[in-house]
Amino acid sequence: MEEFREGTLEVAELKERLACMEARLDAVLAAVDEAVCIVDERDCVVAWNRYATALYGISSDEIVGKHIGMFFSNLLLTQVVQERKEVRGRYHTPCPDKHVLINAMPVHLAERNVGGVCAERDITEVVQLNEKLFRTSEEMVALQQRIEGRAVDSFASIYGHSQGIQEAIAMGRRVAASPAPVLIRGESGCGKELFARALHQASGRTGAFVAINCGAIPEGLFESELFGYQGGAFTGADRKGKAGLLEEAHEGTLFLDEIGDMPREAQVKLLRALQEKSFYRVGGSKAVRVDVRIVAATHRNLEEMVERKEFREDLYYRLNVVTLWLPPLRDRRDDIPELVHKGLQHFGAVYGKLITKVDPDAMAMLLDYPWPGNVRELFNVLERIVVLAEGDVLESRHLPQEWMQHRPLPPMLAKGNFNLADASNQWEKEVIRRVLKENHYNKAAAAKKLGIPRTTLYYKLRQLELD
Repeated sequence: MEEFREGTLEVAELKERLACMEARLDAVLAAVDEAVCIVDERDCVVAWNRYATALYGISSDEIVGKHIGMFFSNLLLTQVVQERKEVRGRYHTPCPDKHVLINAMPVHLAERNVGGVCAERDITEVVQLNEKLFRTSEEMVALQQRIEGRAVDSFASIYGHSQGIQEAIAMGRRVAASPAPVLIRGESGCGKELFARALHQASGRTGAFVAINCGAIPEGLFESELFGYQGGAFTGADRKGKAGLLEEAHEGTLFLDEIGDMPREAQVKLLRALQEKSFYRVGGSKAVRVDVRIVAATHRNLEEMVERKEFREDLYYRLNVVTLWLPPLRDRRDDIPELVHKGLQHFGAVYGKLITKVDPDAMAMLLDYPWPGNVRELFNVLERIVVLAEGDVLESRHLPQEWMQHRPLPPMLAKGNFNLADASNQWEKEVIRRVLKENHYNKAAAAKKLGIPRTTLYYKLRQLELD
């Protein structure tokens, strides 16, 4: 009997402890000023605080106990749980028109993965304000150029002089004024949206440039986002209805980013809208006529998708009238020095810092790195450097430390000579030789790419016996 009583007491004590832990968790969720979500190992939501409800308009009663994929299609939390790697301060767009900074980490119990937790800070207003300021700045520069009587070069913001990028710019200038659809192809981070904006600015069209990421919108919402909806078309719809992105781009340009991710049902309706130059809102009975120039972009192999019946062949031919191929950064290494200096100037102005020089060793690392994320990755690295740098010189120590693990050793180090001064000289020699060769031994051009005065280059040539 005593054992039974002791067991009953232990169970009661455990229940009380569990109740206390749940109460404390509820208090933590209510106290933090961020949207908090906790999922279990099956990606089902087990906790959802009031800030998450305010941010996404989804109550805890609706989402708790359900798979989070039913509500969001672009999820960093599930990726963190699967890869067992935490992220901190990552910019993220979990759904259209929502921008957050997210901290996310997996939850472990001993060696077992039992779910994940994330906290998101809403920065949507800041991002939208920044976009408005950027557009206003662009409009002011364009207006000033018109006042001064200068032609506006819409492609001036695309940097680089390598053959591949110059061919793309030349093709863009030729087709910009045409209403023909353009398909921009290239890896993620190559600058496809930048090209699309340049095409719109050079087109002379008076309407807006409207961008839609076909992979970021849940399939169930895609049609209403693209075509809009009539008032009362479905539960929760605005009584007045809403114009879709296609309608907002009337007399302008609609940029369909990641077109390969567009839901197949929406592909059919988009094709019909392009052919007839009109469409119906969801739940509407009146045709809406539009004059829209379509620019699409993708990093996927659309031809293979057509063969596998994942992308409509008729839409493919409708979009693929003019194709612009953007080369990856690893195939345009000649442009890296120019992109580095342009990026440092831009972020220097943003953060009020001035970095005027790039150490040759650092430039060698920038040239050798494969850049899987292309220009976007390069500019992310440069922004981080500008934020953290204390002096006016970009040095190799400012670059991500993980790069050192993949960096080949100079010949003398490979032979076992670890004299630091000799190794530094060897790196400088290799960088200067490479840049001179790339610029056909034009010393003025080479000095500009190296980020040093011409007199310093002459001194280095004599010092390193490269004359």
